Order: sequence, then C-alpha cells, then structure tokens
Amino acid sequence: MLDEEERENRVTVIAGDIGIKSAKNYTESARQVFTSLLRVNKYVLYVPGDSDEKQLQVDMPGVINLDGKSYVLKFEDIKVGFLGLGGAPKHSIRVDEPLPYVWDENIQIIATELETVLKINIQKVAQEHPDYIFLVTHTPPYGVADRSKPITLREIAVLEDLLEELKGEVKPETKETTKKIPITLRHLGSRIVRDFVRYYKPDVHIFGHVHKEGGKTQIQEATKFFNVSHLSSLPYRLTGRRFLQLKVTKENITSSFNHIITEGNIPFNEFIEKYL
Repeated sequence: MLDEEERENRVTVIAGDIGIKSAKNYTESARQVFTSLLRVNKYVLYVPGDSDEKQLQVDMPGVINLDGKSYVLKFEDIKVGFLGLGGAPKHSIRVDEPLPYVWDENIQIIATELETVLKINIQKVAQEHPDYIFLVTHTPPYGVADRSKPITLREIAVLEDLLEELKGEVKPETKETTKKIPITLRHLGSRIVRDFVRYYKPDVHIFGHVHKEGGKTQIQEATKFFNVSHLSSLPYRLTGRRFLQLKVTKENITSSFNHIITEGNIPFNEFIEKYL
C-alpha cells in the first residue's frame, strides 16, 4: 500500500463508462468507486461516459467532474491543467441504444455549445500557465483510435456469454474452415473534438468509448493521444486488460500500457490493492 507522501502525488483519471449502470443505486455505487480510488490517490478526475448519468450528484473532496469544466493541480514544482467533455456523439452508437448521455454534433446549436465550452475552459487553464494541459473526453477525436463497428447492448450480452463458454476451453484442431463475415469499420470519434485538438494542441488527450481501439497511443504534432478503454472487461476478458500509467515530470511525460490484468472479473478493491 502507498504511503501518504506517494498518495499526495497521484491522480486517477477516468474517461467515462464507470461501469456500474446496472447497479440498483447508481450514485452510491459511483461513490464507492471514488472512495476506493481515493485510498491511493489524492484526486480522482473523471468525465461521464455515454452509459453514465450526466450528473452523478457525487460531492466528495478530491473527486472532480471535468465535464464542461477545467481544473489546475499543483504537485511540488509541476502544474497541470485539465479540462474535459463527457458523453458521446450520436453517430457513434446504434439507434436502438437507450444510453443516457449522447449528443448530436450535427445540430448546429449543440455543436456551437460544445465548441464554446471547450474553448472557454482551455483559455481558463492557459491563464494559470501550467506546465502541461490534459484534455479528458469520453469520445475520441474523429480519426484517432476511433475505428470500430458499433455494438448493441444485445450483442454485448451475447459476447459475455461467449466469453464465459470459451474461458479455459481448448478447441481441437480441425480442417474445416469458417468463412469470415466482413465487418465494416468506421470512424466513431467526434469532429468537434478533432478540430479543437488540432487548433489548441493540448499536451495529452485521454479518451475511451471505442473499445476496439483500447490501448492504442498516437502522437500528432504536439499532442499525445491515449485510448484508455482497454481496462474494460469487454472484450479483453480473455486476452488481459490494461490500464495507462503516466509519469509527469518537469522535463517530460512518459507513458506505459504494460500493466496487464489477467483476472477476468477481479473485484475492484482487489484490483486497486494489487495494481495501483
């Protein structure tokens, strides 16, 4: 377990889809997640995902909702500015998905509002003259680690059942071949977020949403992009789940996706104890 000095210099960032939507008491379940993370972090920063409630109504010291907001943290001689945007664009999900936090960036008034919120918050952060600026969104920017085929809730349930059946199973060799069904992949990211990042060039952009691209990193001009959705139990229960670790110093930012969680359904507190 970390000592207090180590905890003072640690932050967890959640890029949405906290994963407790099925809980009977959603807000209390979210509170338990944040409480557990605060044992090993001074701050927990998050944006709600498309499957989260937009307003979690969780008022806890050290827990910061970045959705449409900005925040600057100071650690010894380092100052880091954060801003965020939750939810996901309508074109990135199936029309039959009953998800609570989705917005349509093709509607001009909505697009303008999202653009304005992002611009105002990065200007607020810049006034603090931070060493680094972090953008945290649930959606990827269009064209960056965002290619996938949207999956329905019914397909998720089928996939979960299949994973359970395949767990530990060794398939015998066979000469029979199965014809692959072509899957059309398309970009599911946000054009608004893409244009914002291209213009303002934050140092780091953390996002999730498109699980097929989870664990991917990319660098474009001055920005490092990280799709952190590889921590999801789907579709990585068989191959191992990964989470991003960043080390921020005055000189640079180093990253690692090397930590692999091999347990399919490890309890959350056990995950924190073992890996964080």
